[in-house]
Amino acid sequence: MEESIQESGIALVELHKGLTLERCGDVCGAIVKFQETFTKYPFPSFISSAFLGLAEAYRNGNNVMRLCILRVTRQSRSHLDKITNFEEFLKKIFSVIHTNDPLARAITLRMLGSLSKIISERKNVHHCICKGLDSHDEVEQEAAIFATIQFASDSHDFANSICNKIATLLKGLSTQLEIKLQLIPVLQHMHADVEISTKARDILMDLLPSYPTQDFVLITLKTLTLLSSHTFVDIPAQVELLLRYVRCDPRNAVRFNAIDNLNLLANRAAHLWSNKDINAVCETFHESTNCLKRALLNVMCTLCSSSSIVPVDVSPGSPLLNLCSNSMYDSDIMQSALAIKLQTSLLSHAFRCNKKQYQSIRNQTIDGIDSILLLLIPLPSNSNNERKALKIILSALQLLCDESGIAEERIYEIFFTYVYAESRVEICSDMSRYMLETLAAISTNSHFPKYLFEYKKKLCSMFLEVCSEKYADHPNRSCITIFIFVILCICDLGSEKSSIFTNSIIDSIQQSSLNHWTKYQIARQAFRLGQHGVARRLLKELCDCVTSEQHHFWISGLEQLAMGESTIASCFRSGGAPVSWPLMDSNITKAVGHYHSGISILMAAVTPNRGLEFQCEYARLRRETLQLHSHLASCCQIITVKPPPALSKGVLEITLNEKLGECIKKFHTIDVAYSKLRMSSFDCDPTTLTNIEVLQQGCSIMAFAIESLIQSSGDKSFFTDAKTSIFFDTGYPQRSDVFSKAIKGAFEKISSLIEEFLTKEPNKFTQVCTQCLTQCSAVILSVPISYPRYFFQNLQSTRIGVSNI
Repeated sequence: MEESIQESGIALVELHKGLTLERCGDVCGAIVKFQETFTKYPFPSFISSAFLGLAEAYRNGNNVMRLCILRVTRQSRSHLDKITNFEEFLKKIFSVIHTNDPLARAITLRMLGSLSKIISERKNVHHCICKGLDSHDEVEQEAAIFATIQFASDSHDFANSICNKIATLLKGLSTQLEIKLQLIPVLQHMHADVEISTKARDILMDLLPSYPTQDFVLITLKTLTLLSSHTFVDIPAQVELLLRYVRCDPRNAVRFNAIDNLNLLANRAAHLWSNKDINAVCETFHESTNCLKRALLNVMCTLCSSSSIVPVDVSPGSPLLNLCSNSMYDSDIMQSALAIKLQTSLLSHAFRCNKKQYQSIRNQTIDGIDSILLLLIPLPSNSNNERKALKIILSALQLLCDESGIAEERIYEIFFTYVYAESRVEICSDMSRYMLETLAAISTNSHFPKYLFEYKKKLCSMFLEVCSEKYADHPNRSCITIFIFVILCICDLGSEKSSIFTNSIIDSIQQSSLNHWTKYQIARQAFRLGQHGVARRLLKELCDCVTSEQHHFWISGLEQLAMGESTIASCFRSGGAPVSWPLMDSNITKAVGHYHSGISILMAAVTPNRGLEFQCEYARLRRETLQLHSHLASCCQIITVKPPPALSKGVLEITLNEKLGECIKKFHTIDVAYSKLRMSSFDCDPTTLTNIEVLQQGCSIMAFAIESLIQSSGDKSFFTDAKTSIFFDTGYPQRSDVFSKAIKGAFEKISSLIEEFLTKEPNKFTQVCTQCLTQCSAVILSVPISYPRYFFQNLQSTRIGVSNI
């Protein structure tokens, strides 16, 4: 820190020395360098001294130097609040406004406009801007308009005071048309109160018939729309005005501009649209050309997909549903795709109103997608319209899938029985890439991997085909291989018997000409989707194929973690046979050993730029959870196999309660640790947070199971009360993935085991209790663990900065 301050002092001396040079070009070169030094040394003392030097040069220099200083100031707006002696800085800048040079005054007005965030309420500056608007010099007047726009957006007092001035200039015959065009956007900031906004709207409405030329109409409609979106007043009137221009104005530029403004209103003020406005759009749609129809469909998609509550009529025979049903089968592919997108966005509205209507709309939408794919698939898909239409349809597919699984089953049927049947689509084509990416997204959020399992032979043949040398040089090969692998992973989760990842599938990856990065991506996806055996084999091959020591340790650590998880998973691929607990206990011990090794190796992969705190803590908590399951099994085994001799049944129960009470406390401790990990991981994506919550719920469920079994002998209602406290969030349109569903299924299974235990004879309490606990532990461990995305890569980065005001 001290070195940086010393360096900034040296840099400041050099900059000030540059300002004292004789040649104007050299001085301008020194001024331009200021912006870089502000970024390099963002210290208040440095910035204050530098800006004071610039202000002095601005006051005493020529216009070329002033332009350079203006450029630096505009590029360094984020540092202006660090100027400690701002009054002195502003005084030197403001002194130039009184010069006789109109160009110098124009530059100063633009400089003041750039400082509007800080000086927005200075009355002397407001007065100078008003004087600049009356200037006879065109350059100064344009600069004053720029400053007016900046100050009006930052100061409500200035906006109120300048409104009458703007109205006078717009109505004045002496004001040039070019100046009027620049003045109109100022009125969009007149939204401090209802009176001023109404007056600004009246001024703009008077301009439309007075100046019907295209440029005036375009800028006036845009300003009216922005004013309405700021004030949330007169939205229906503005929609009606824009639709009138769409219907009646013969100029295409005006029509499309009006539709763009409708789209802006739909985006910013969807909750203020009425059903009457929506019906008016539908009426305009039927009177429009194909290009305008597509644009209006975009507006309706924006409106209906808004998170705001929009009064949409989705009853049978409503104008909006009729528009969708008529357009879905139109010969224009883009129009059909947009109609499908619109009808898909109506599903959430129908779900809230009428479940039967929701099912009807969903089925109609799937039929429409089926029909449009019949048209798109045979086409070469070389035009932009066809590619855009396909992308729109595929994005709509993801919104169709819900908790029922009906849409998901139909989608798989469409793709695997038609699209990829008889080689209608080349496996590595662009169209195939779009479709497989969508299928991968749908399947990873699937509740029903069993629907994919019936297509496993087709998926395996597709995967072997893309891994073959036939497509070795195809640019889409890597991403398509990853997409099919993801779908295969979900398909495997739908199998309760042997894994579909046979040696031939894994060997096809290892022996293919895929580069090491693609193989690492496949291993990463295997980690995320619970296929740790595949990840282990791929990572073992990649360990010695990296260029740095840290990467070697990273991959070696991942390999150990994969070995630990695959050791546990091997106990549950027995084709429905009951789990052998001695084998399970032995495998847990081996897995804990692998986790010990993996965490130690990951610590060696730490670098100054990548601390791996989250990764190590995540693996540590998983290891502690496995250790606790092993400890629970040991407690049950000791009590069951070798009960203390000569102890009464009551003493035996007390011993059991003490040991199991320790397990409850430890499960709660790990639960709290997972919660802290969630809270401390600022940059986590939502899926990662859900993943941590699944592991946290696993600990909560085990604590609930043990506590229910202990308390059942004294309080029969404890189990019922505790069961209701375990809450899983469900509802439309959010869908949890297969791992969230698995933990919910585990909770239901454990609840049934406990209920069955409560019906047993009390004289078998100890034996039945320990047997039930080991079964509950096996149920939780059978839930496949998914390593989250944040474990490998982060999608955002949080930086906390301190502003010295």
